Amino acid sequence: MLKIAFIGAGSLVFGQNLLTDIASFPALQKDTIICLEDLDSHRLDLMFNYMQKYKDNYSQELEGIVFEKTTNQKKAIQDSKYIINTVHIGGLEAFKLDVEIPFKYGVSQTVGDTLGPGGIFRFLRTAPFFKSFLEDIQEIGYNVENDGIKPILLNYTNPMAMNTWYCNSLVPDSTVGLCHGVQGTVAILRGCIRAKPEEFSFLCAGINHMAWFLEVWYKDSNKSNSTWQNAYPLIMKAIQDNPNLIELEKVRYDMMKATGGYFMTESSGHLSEYLPYYRKRTELLEKYKSNLHWLSNLEQASDYNQQVIFQGKMDKNFQRKLKRKKLPYKEKPSGEYASHIINAMETNKPFWFNGNVMNKEGGLITNLPKECCVEVPVFADSHGIHPQGGIVLPTICQALCISNIMVQKAAVEGALELDREKIYQAVLLDPNTASVCSPEEIRIMVDEMFEAEAKWLPQF
Repeated sequence: MLKIAFIGAGSLVFGQNLLTDIASFPALQKDTIICLEDLDSHRLDLMFNYMQKYKDNYSQELEGIVFEKTTNQKKAIQDSKYIINTVHIGGLEAFKLDVEIPFKYGVSQTVGDTLGPGGIFRFLRTAPFFKSFLEDIQEIGYNVENDGIKPILLNYTNPMAMNTWYCNSLVPDSTVGLCHGVQGTVAILRGCIRAKPEEFSFLCAGINHMAWFLEVWYKDSNKSNSTWQNAYPLIMKAIQDNPNLIELEKVRYDMMKATGGYFMTESSGHLSEYLPYYRKRTELLEKYKSNLHWLSNLEQASDYNQQVIFQGKMDKNFQRKLKRKKLPYKEKPSGEYASHIINAMETNKPFWFNGNVMNKEGGLITNLPKECCVEVPVFADSHGIHPQGGIVLPTICQALCISNIMVQKAAVEGALELDREKIYQAVLLDPNTASVCSPEEIRIMVDEMFEAEAKWLPQF
């Protein structure tokens, strides 16, 4: 019997979406145990009750799926072939410190979960969890006594690059990082030229939250003799004809022009945090903000503020769903990658996606550092995960990625070596922080964050 563990299953949005994705594949509807784990027993019960009701509503289709729940990490991991992770260590309490303390020193973050002081300290809080987690996988995970396929950790927790890098440094080839930035950006680019999915193709590579659409292609399905053509000129013309197409993404579009025409994967609110250009002066934030979405307004702590609002509403909305007589059935999985990867490995029907993996010997993206974490095209089948390599980034894209990679490298080394000085150096190297703070100010800020978050950082 196949066992899948979901760690952090109390995530009311992620959990519901990923679990019903898995349940939509016929091959995964037979002889499958899905074990839900979360330390928050209330959220865990909500998700377990939802999935039990979902199974009861569609008992014929889902007869072969057994849902379990536990607050015991080891019990969830034991004999699990696939482990999906969505945890957030420290929750909103720690998140508030991640964004409020740096702001005292002039470091503004719209999100603060990927790079900079917020992303680095979120990573440090998560590192002990991953260390314990991987030890359990090696001890009691699927097939630990034999050669062959080993358990795979499908990680959704940010900061994606640092977490994936750290896990694979502890246990090589253990972890693949999954993000929906590529799928979301494809939808934007296709929308610009109103292309159907089958009319659009692309090559995207770089690092998580800074991967570049190096090639985009369009083919008109209404013309029998149509051939693939470069879609970038079509996209640029569409934007020139209708500037409202990129009103939501002013920073992304500005960086597309600055890099010679390469669109990248992360929203303007996120992207502004990974660069030294946009957050250092009020007039720049005003110029590049958009009021169409809370992530694109570039405001300080916008994501945190929204999560505070959503926290109570999500719980109530979920309880309302549980009171419905019948839940809606998902016939096709969403664009999230996890279920597609599991299905591909179980059925040997290859699935292509963009995943976060290690740049072994510099072979995947040849002009980025060896053994850093990169986001590249990957194929999954019954033999495992197969990243595609030999990719060369344009110099400007390479340089911008390296500016972030060196922050990640220092942070990962600091976590592995329990070296506070390397954590300071990681924040020192952060482009956004460096645009507003002196080295001395950064040291004082990092010390204050260590003190404020000490209860989540026992390793230090």
